[in-house]
Formats: sequence, structure tokens, C-alpha cells
Amino acid sequence: MVEIVRADQIFPVISPHTMIHSGDHLVFAGAVESVVELRRIKGLVVATKQLFKLDGQQHERRLFEAVVSAESPVIGINIRKARFRHRYNAVVLSVSRNGQRIKGKVGDICLQPGDTLLIEAEKGFLFKYRNSRDFLLISKLENSSHVRHEHAPRAIIIMLLMLMLAMSGLLSILQAALLAAGAMLLTGCLTIDNAQKNIDYPVLLVIACAFGLGAAVQKVGLATMIAEQALLLAGDNPWFLLILIYLITSILTEIITNNAAAIIMFPIAISGANALAVSETPFAVAVMIAASASFITPIGYQTNLMVYGPGGYQFSDYVKLGLPLSLLTASTALWLIPQIWAF
Repeated sequence: MVEIVRADQIFPVISPHTMIHSGDHLVFAGAVESVVELRRIKGLVVATKQLFKLDGQQHERRLFEAVVSAESPVIGINIRKARFRHRYNAVVLSVSRNGQRIKGKVGDICLQPGDTLLIEAEKGFLFKYRNSRDFLLISKLENSSHVRHEHAPRAIIIMLLMLMLAMSGLLSILQAALLAAGAMLLTGCLTIDNAQKNIDYPVLLVIACAFGLGAAVQKVGLATMIAEQALLLAGDNPWFLLILIYLITSILTEIITNNAAAIIMFPIAISGANALAVSETPFAVAVMIAASASFITPIGYQTNLMVYGPGGYQFSDYVKLGLPLSLLTASTALWLIPQIWAF
């Protein structure tokens, strides 16, 4: 934050103890990406005076970077006289020249070829001017759409209703989720364009392939053969069998997802309990917990995979943090399960 403009007063020195009042104009300087984050904070809006006034609703606006070409009609004219807003229906928020932000009033800046403009405009700006000779290059800033905080209450209500329907048993989780997604679209919390853009098709494809891999492992009998060998090693000791069932399920869930691991291991665990003439419950609980505690690989569970790319993680990061967490979960579960559900 460079300064605060309050009525006719300017506060150029901002300390951590400076109080911000309603109606203050906050002036910022910094990386272009920071503007995206500022616009997503509830209570902060783009200034509406002078050049900072745009037609259209705020949630329909986006941020763009545009490089001025040598053939542009606004070359050598300041932004105010060039009537930039009326010409392009866009607002210039900042101007950069030779990698440096130009200070002073934006309206007084005379544009030159090669200037980089930070522009706020309606979402059709890129399509309309991408082939225009006025600009050498136009690019949209990612995640620059305005967050519509006024829709938050209805979105929360829809989410709570979805949970209530799923928990009550009136609808399955899938049915409740689909109904909630439709309600989000009908109430305006979500647009069809945004819904389509936010479907992560690669993740869905990997999840589908993981189910196929789990079915193949079960079909050829590989997992069954390994589990049966573990039952032979356990002998007549239910504690040892419980440990083996948990460990094998943990290994499978890291490779072929939790659902497939549970499908494979559950009948084996039940048959092992019956062979030892002990209660089936502790073994079933062990399979449930082990199948859900997938922390060591990004492919073991859907949410692990969802954050793998956007978070910039490597495969080794999951092993470094996930292995100690898995060992802690396993030791806790194997200690508590026999005490709560006796053999």
C-alpha cells in the first residue's frame, strides 16, 4: 500500500497501526498478480471515480494485460484525452514501461509503443481485440474474476441442505450433490461457463483408470494370492492377522485407490476372521481405516491427486510427510481397535 486518500487528505506513510475507514481510497503498487488477490477480498472494490468507472456489472469484469502497438491510435496521447474507456470500454489500472511501473495519475500518462497496460474490462475484451492492430498482445490474468460475496449465504444454505439430504438417507451422496449443483446454477451462485471450466477432466480420467486397475488386480487374483499368503503367516494369532490385514490394505490403497482396496480386502478379512473363529468386526474396521488412510502417494486418493499439480508438489513430498503420518495412524488404530472391538 503506497498511500491512503481520505476526502481531501493524503496519508503517504502507512504504518501497521493506521486505521482504514469506510470510503478510503487505497493506492497500491506491486506485482500485477497482487491485484487479483486484492480484488477477491470482501469489502475492497475498484475505485469508481474519474477513469475508474466501467459500464456493466462488476462480476462480469476481468483483468487483462495488453501491450500497445506502434499503430495504435492512442500513441502520444494521454489516457484521459484518448478516451480509453469509451474507445475500448476498459479501464487502465496501471502502466508499465521498460519493466517499471509509471508513477503518477494514470489519466495523465502518455502512451508509447511497447507500454504494458493492466486493464479491467468485460470478459469479451480478449475475443474482441485479440486481432486488433491497437495491441501487440493481450492476455487474460488467471483467476481474475470477481468473487460475488453476496451469493455466499445461499451457497451455504444449499450446501447444508445437501448434507442433510445425504445424512438423512433420503438421497444418496451422488444424488444430493447433483441436486446441489443444479441449485447452484439456478440461483446464480455458479454460471454454466465456470462450471464447465472447473471440471478437472485429467483427474476424473485418472480416478476412472484407478478403478479399472483395481478391478484388473482383483480379476487376475494377484491381490487375493498376496492376502492368502498373509493369512498363512498369521497362523492362529488374531493380533498378527489384524496387523497383516491393515498393512496389506494400506499398501493396496496407495496403489489402486481406497475403494478398490476395500473391495478386495473386505471378503478376505472376513474369511480370515471366520477361519480363526473370532469376531469379524475388528478386521472390518481395520480395512475401513487402512483404506481411508492414504497419505504416501498422490495417486492413492482423489484429493491427493487434486492438489498435486496446483500445489507444485513432487511425488517425494507425499512420501516424506505421508509415511510418518501413515505410521502414526496405523499404530494408533491397531492399538485402539482390539480394545474397542474385542476379538
